[in-house]
Amino acid sequence: MKKFLLVFLLAAWAGTPLHAQLSIGFRGGYNLATMHYKDPAAGYKNNGLGTFRSMSSWHADLVLNMPLGYNFYLQPVLRYITKGTDMDAPYSSSPTGVYLPSADKIRLHYLELPLNLVYKIPVSFGKITFGAGPYAGYGLGGNYQLAIRYNGNIVSNARQDISFEEGSGILSTNTRLRHWDAGANFMAGVELNNLVMLNVNYSLGMVDTDKSTTSSLKNRYLGISLGILLDREDY
Repeated sequence: MKKFLLVFLLAAWAGTPLHAQLSIGFRGGYNLATMHYKDPAAGYKNNGLGTFRSMSSWHADLVLNMPLGYNFYLQPVLRYITKGTDMDAPYSSSPTGVYLPSADKIRLHYLELPLNLVYKIPVSFGKITFGAGPYAGYGLGGNYQLAIRYNGNIVSNARQDISFEEGSGILSTNTRLRHWDAGANFMAGVELNNLVMLNVNYSLGMVDTDKSTTSSLKNRYLGISLGILLDREDY
């Protein structure tokens, strides 16, 4: 965690010209998150992972704007976010008279550092912004919802923790999650003259977060956020 924060501060310091004025902002918002799963040998992992679908989650950001000149900015973001997925049961036709376990939800908490190169277009009401860049993320913890089904119906629910450690998996599957995540981030938005920010972003995970050798698991999410700048860097 300390190393992650140090990288954020060094990126902010190294990318700032001596004459530039930083602007700082805070924002938060809604995510539509899922996980991209690929396994050449099977449609789901043994004993419990079904079809992935989007889930609702949230994030909170600390944003820095660093003018680089010619309307370009370096924008590091320190983000706390919940990723994961909702899942449909992995059993297309459940046998009768049998209790079957399945993971219905996976919730993973990350500290993320997107580092975007942003172009801002001045307009009468503020600025229109577009940007892209890499991100790195570190898993802090999480949980999954374990459901017991009988004759196709859920009869019991329980929450199980995920710690990202070597022995921590999802059900008794071979799913072992890595701490580190990384990929590409794309964003667009507006900064209004009253300092209000409205942004959308898409995060494309490129690192296989599953330690198993037979399959891959990658994070994806679409986010929308509302926030405010504490000051202006060059208005």
